[in-house]
Amino acid sequence: MKKINILLVDDHSIVRDGIKATLKDQKNFNIIGEAANGKEAIESVRLLNPDVVIMDITMPEMNGIEAADVISKKYPHSKVLILSMHDNETYILKSVEAGAYGYLLKDVDKDEFVKAITAVYNGEKYFNTTISSMLVTGYLNKIKEGSDTIPAAVGGADDYDLTKREKGILKMITVGKNNREIADGLGISIRTIETHRANIMKKLKVKNAVELVRIAIDEKIV
Repeated sequence: MKKINILLVDDHSIVRDGIKATLKDQKNFNIIGEAANGKEAIESVRLLNPDVVIMDITMPEMNGIEAADVISKKYPHSKVLILSMHDNETYILKSVEAGAYGYLLKDVDKDEFVKAITAVYNGEKYFNTTISSMLVTGYLNKIKEGSDTIPAAVGGADDYDLTKREKGILKMITVGKNNREIADGLGISIRTIETHRANIMKKLKVKNAVELVRIAIDEKIV
């Protein structure tokens, strides 16, 4: 099995040590370097060519969002996974716009942390339910603040073969409701909502909530 080479970027050594301790039993993870700010991160990426860069946002000299922007453009092989204490949609949106492949909060549990690193390494975007909901809200707010027009539909709802229930759930997703709120509103289990959501994403051929909302609005499915 090919090892995933990882660069840790955080201005607190105790945080970097904590990440190393958390991941030490993951045999296919190889931590090849550390950096304490964005400028060091960029130089380390240039020298070490890591697969995944786990990076904080608030750091001296250059923050993580600025560094992610440079890394995503100059060294696209090295995919950035933001690990931050900020559960603020502005930070999340700016990180995504800078090219980050994922965003996690620092209270993430180990299993999800490992899952996120693996997904990002495989070229997939990774945002948990909470972050996805914030991204959706932020994206919808940007639409309201920006152009009043939405591009004409390429196809239409019938092209995606969505059921009436799926269209209803999709509409609730596009107004920023999370799985719990949708489940409570429809009187069904969260697991059922997760199944419907997975089916909708499969039919629309998207991989995350932001893409789901974008295509739903742009193509006027809801």
